[in-house]
Amino acid sequence: MAEEKKNRHYLTGKEVRSIAKENAKITRALEKRKKRKAAESEFLSEMKDPANILEIEDLHTYFFTDQGVVKAVNGVSFEIPQGSTVGVVGESGCGKSVTSMSVMQLLQGPAGQIYSGSIRFKSYDYKRDEKGEPIPIWDDDEAGNPQYDEAKDRKGNPKLDKEGKPVMVRRQKRDAYGTLQFEMEEKTYDIAQMPTKEMYRLRGRQIAMIFQEPMTSLNPVFTIGNQLDEVTLLHFPGATKEDAKRRSIEMLDLVGIAMPERVYKSYPHELSGGMRQRVMISMALAGDPRLIIADEPTTALDVTIQAQILDLLRDLKQRINGSILLITHDLGIIAEMADYVVVMYAGRIIERGTASEIFHHPKHPYTIGLQKSKPTMDSESDSLFNIPGNVPNPIDMPDYCYFRERCSGCVKACFGEYPPMVQVSPTHFVACHLYDKETK
Repeated sequence: MAEEKKNRHYLTGKEVRSIAKENAKITRALEKRKKRKAAESEFLSEMKDPANILEIEDLHTYFFTDQGVVKAVNGVSFEIPQGSTVGVVGESGCGKSVTSMSVMQLLQGPAGQIYSGSIRFKSYDYKRDEKGEPIPIWDDDEAGNPQYDEAKDRKGNPKLDKEGKPVMVRRQKRDAYGTLQFEMEEKTYDIAQMPTKEMYRLRGRQIAMIFQEPMTSLNPVFTIGNQLDEVTLLHFPGATKEDAKRRSIEMLDLVGIAMPERVYKSYPHELSGGMRQRVMISMALAGDPRLIIADEPTTALDVTIQAQILDLLRDLKQRINGSILLITHDLGIIAEMADYVVVMYAGRIIERGTASEIFHHPKHPYTIGLQKSKPTMDSESDSLFNIPGNVPNPIDMPDYCYFRERCSGCVKACFGEYPPMVQVSPTHFVACHLYDKETK
């Protein structure tokens, strides 16, 4: 009877109600935690390696459904060094996009939740006074005497006092784009512990995301200028509409858009796919981010435009000295762009290392299979290679290696516990019993 219950492929109404009741209890607690008012000390952290901009450690992101708990990200750990590009590859549904959504805190709640783990991010945020306000950097003369300008409202119009005279304010320094400057400081936040309200300080400003389909990411009823200006007006204190427009046009010019003033006034449907993707990139850059997450940035584009977008991302990374988390299933893009590669399968990392190690010395049978499945010009076969079998059910994951049923190199240890992450070089790690000396 117990064996029959284990093997059947359906749930009774009673079981569904029991699962829903338990899920509701867990998700209520997690939602309450996200909406809490918390002191900054509750989510401040420290980087294990100061050279990193992001460190993900033992991240578990689950989706609580009526059929059970989907462990979309199940114990993921990797880091992104400052100024580098880290590529995440794997089949559709392996947890790549969910990992990026966890970093951005954009999971669809209450079903989707960061259940446990750490996401440490080194931010460069505004230094604030006792009242919580950003501290301005004043533009004084050589003798240190304050300089004054006419005050302006959000629309860029001069402010007047009761007597109709211009209101004068102390002159503040501006950057190359004309944006007001404030004192900055470096802090490390644990995003997994941050309340949603506090995350607004990082999302779009310190961490920006380029989504895979720009037509669904841009609002069709607003002009490109309106949507770009919003980034500046939201994330830069004291910015006027005039400042926002100037910065938006500079960003459009930065990503190689001809006639940026014309595009600024256009609606999304008036632009081509490549142009819309450039607009998305300019929107991501408008906040001066330290980390750009590019989720399948070239999926909806033709090959020629793909090459242009990749060249643009590579050039911008060097120009802004930022880091990129590049998510894709295209190994060619990873080989061209990434410094480090993370290979995911069924919500776990099964191999990671430098791009050279992953492409020239792959260890895991899944990584080898992925590379063999990519068509090449010198292939003598008429058919494409495919990895046999299917990904295991994410609701009821086995205790052993998830790839066992599809693997051609199984050993006796594969029928035991899930393999640990084995270090095969200073930068190369693989979760496979073939390289675990203790299990041989």
